[in-house]
Amino acid sequence: MQVCVVEGGKTWMTPYRRYLADGILPLEPTKARVVKKNLSKYTLIDKDLFRHGFTHLTLICVSGEQCTRIMAELHEGICENHISGRALSSKAVRVGYYWPTMREYCTRYAQWCKQCQQHADYHKAPQKS
Repeated sequence: MQVCVVEGGKTWMTPYRRYLADGILPLEPTKARVVKKNLSKYTLIDKDLFRHGFTHLTLICVSGEQCTRIMAELHEGICENHISGRALSSKAVRVGYYWPTMREYCTRYAQWCKQCQQHADYHKAPQKS
């Protein structure tokens, strides 16, 4: 009998999960130092990673496809706000999600939204030559 274990792939959460669950640090000294330094912000509950801080409640850490799905729902969801990238990242934190590159992803997502580009105010558009 052969048993194969399928991992979800390496994400930014993998070093924190491995250290909190098994006590294993990354082999590179700089990455290990970063994990130890930031470890006080993270908690592992039922194999799910959570981040907590001073100004917000406990946030669920997400990555990859989950980030895209969350941004799509908040940006184009039931209310169809089509808010800017900065407001989108703030809303994601208020809803309870976290990933380290949140501001950049949300800004890029809002900039590439086709409906936002079509219905944007013309006074904000660059001049045509």
